[in-house]
Amino acid sequence: MEAQTKLYTPSNKTHKSISWAMLAGLLILRLLLMTGVEYFAPIPWLDPLFELCTYVLTLCLIWWEQDRLALFHIDALSIVIIIFLKPIQTLYLSFLWITVQYDNILAFPRFPSLVIWFGAAALFFIIRKKRPELLKVQKTSWRWLGIGILVGVGQALLLGYPMSFDPSFQNYKPTLFNELLPILPIFVYQLGYAAVAEEPLFRGFLWGHLRKAGWHEWGICLFQAVLFALGHIYYLPRMPISFWVIVPVGGLVCGLLAWKSRTIASSMAAHGIFNALAGTVARFIAAYIH
Repeated sequence: MEAQTKLYTPSNKTHKSISWAMLAGLLILRLLLMTGVEYFAPIPWLDPLFELCTYVLTLCLIWWEQDRLALFHIDALSIVIIIFLKPIQTLYLSFLWITVQYDNILAFPRFPSLVIWFGAAALFFIIRKKRPELLKVQKTSWRWLGIGILVGVGQALLLGYPMSFDPSFQNYKPTLFNELLPILPIFVYQLGYAAVAEEPLFRGFLWGHLRKAGWHEWGICLFQAVLFALGHIYYLPRMPISFWVIVPVGGLVCGLLAWKSRTIASSMAAHGIFNALAGTVARFIAAYIH
């Protein structure tokens, strides 16, 4: 673990600058390309393009910062989730019956999906050959993964009520079987979709860079939650309560999880299960309690 916590020195300023540049690229993809264009002029292929570019940059940053990944809350379990769950998501887009776009350009075996598979495989085999210790998952990481799942479930149950007032969750009568049956596959899908795209950025690399720059971690936690909320401003027209309440709270909860556990595996788990379960809770409340 000591090898992963090396600090920057004057002799590796170039390394630091490139790392900041890749982080800036991730933020531009999220806050300008994805969020800005999605809010003002939605384009069908924009979300897959954002996912693809974000994933490739995330893989590059993991390799680039291989000696100090602990600074960014990235441990072996986080790496395993990032490497394997994104390719699995492309299979979901092709073969499974969850509510996703079947014509998505990331659906396997379209060319963009093959880029994801190649990037994931390349990083896995390079790490396995040159830095196999980075893939040795500790028991503590599994414990925090379980805690993250429990936190995400609790968050979905608590926030399902205010979320149910968003227009998107009304005028629909859900059935228990149809809503609960796909929760597990949607959880796996959301790990590869939302968690892989957002947790390494907001609770990983952004957090670590600001921490290294001398920010207090409470300040980082609040700042990343604000940026995370701004990254979902396209919710505002159709899900205003989610934008003003659900997303900021989610950003804070995931930030606290990553901070206290020192692994984004916990926040990825909370993020994934919340996305899989919260909509179901909101729909039931809107249909049967309001």
